Amino acid sequence: MVRKFGIRRPALGLTQRRRLIDRKFRQNWRSYLFQSALTMLALLIILLVIDVVLQAAIVVAIASTAFIVFVAPHSNAASPRRVVGGHIVSVIVGTFFSMAFLMPELGDLVSDSRSVRDLFAVLSVGLSMLFMAVTDSEHPPAAGTALGLVVTGWTPSAVLFVVLGTVTLSVIHLLLRPHLKNLL
Repeated sequence: MVRKFGIRRPALGLTQRRRLIDRKFRQNWRSYLFQSALTMLALLIILLVIDVVLQAAIVVAIASTAFIVFVAPHSNAASPRRVVGGHIVSVIVGTFFSMAFLMPELGDLVSDSRSVRDLFAVLSVGLSMLFMAVTDSEHPPAAGTALGLVVTGWTPSAVLFVVLGTVTLSVIHLLLRPHLKNLL
């Protein structure tokens, strides 16, 4: 027992120190390595095929999706309906709020005020969440897609990146799902 601030606490034993590494890793280390490498390969293919440099928020949303698809492949959030559907819902909502900047009535107000852009970004995330829940296509990383489209501006290449990225991840997931394990 160790005393710290007058409270008796057990000293960290060898078994508690080893918990720094997940117990499942020791048993399934091959799956951990395979699925991590698969994530990197899938993202590399997506980035090479699309060959555009996009704003960080959208790339992070797709990278977060890849994490879910390959670390928790049997979870609801990894299903193609939720991966593709969640991002499509977010593209639609993000596009709506991005296009609002092009409206002549709002153009001057938005360009002069950072707070209006921030408000639109927040609304895009909140409404994306709502519409994902209503359409049973909840996919948490997809909220980053809506945010990215509003904060950095809508571009056809960003939308193409999201659509092709999510479809690619879903196809790889469907083909390899029987060989993947939940690592969480």
